[in-house]
Amino acid sequence: MKTEQIGVIGAGELGQALGHVLEKTGVQVLYYDHEDSRTTTASIGDVVVACSILLVCVPSWAHRDVAKAISKHANPQSLPLVISLSKGVEKSFVTMDYVLRDTLPKGTPYGLIYGPMLANELVAHMMGSGVLALSEMEYGNTVRDIFAKARVYLELTDDLHGTAISGVLKNVYAIAFGMCDGLKLGANARGRLSVMVLREMKRILRDLGSNPETAESLAGLGDLLAAGTGDSSFNYRVGRSIVERIADGNVKSEGLTTLQELPHVVKLSEYPLANLLDKLVYHYGDPHEFQQLLEI
Repeated sequence: MKTEQIGVIGAGELGQALGHVLEKTGVQVLYYDHEDSRTTTASIGDVVVACSILLVCVPSWAHRDVAKAISKHANPQSLPLVISLSKGVEKSFVTMDYVLRDTLPKGTPYGLIYGPMLANELVAHMMGSGVLALSEMEYGNTVRDIFAKARVYLELTDDLHGTAISGVLKNVYAIAFGMCDGLKLGANARGRLSVMVLREMKRILRDLGSNPETAESLAGLGDLLAAGTGDSSFNYRVGRSIVERIADGNVKSEGLTTLQELPHVVKLSEYPLANLLDKLVYHYGDPHEFQQLLEI
């Protein structure tokens, strides 16, 4: 696989940060974004044709359209490796690995990179890490080597769906940490919450037919602790705003979307924390019930 050019589709904070650190290694990066100021090519088709690796860094609600555009322009004789960094779901809890599988041309290699990769830290030349989940493992070492040169260290797995589920659940439970801090419950409560979150994530993974230990990976617990429990996390800030009664009803986040779609695949009443989050976010529950749950 030739890797002289890598395409970044979605040049927001993370897309630009990844492109920046990859460029430092000598790789040429082409950007495509819906905002012209972030784009270095005339069209998404130019990126697809020119690059052997495509990093998709768009919100989940734009992901299928991007995958369709890639399909339209991809050369059947030289299909690119398409890797998503979008941690979200579509309606009925369709994860991004399934979007890629069902939308890209047959035979297209695809994967996910999920994990703690804060954009501001990458730009500051601090290390990043994550899980690289691939449909075709033969590409694993090539991609890992490219990212390692940029100080982003990836663990390799073929558990695409488990990685996808862990990544999106992280966004849901980041809201819980925001609520905990918004209620000023303290560090001890955060510790108890951490244990509850890990147990519940593992239960959901198991009930959805995936390896529950994936919850403990960089895509799950690692990403949650590094990027989901402080103000750098938008989902964390959403949780704080909800219990502080300053939430904007028009706010859209990956965590909120995932929480809304979770009842399509699990019986929410069997997961006390997720069930309470649903009640607080969508059914006008009393935020102090959050503290009561931690004290059980």
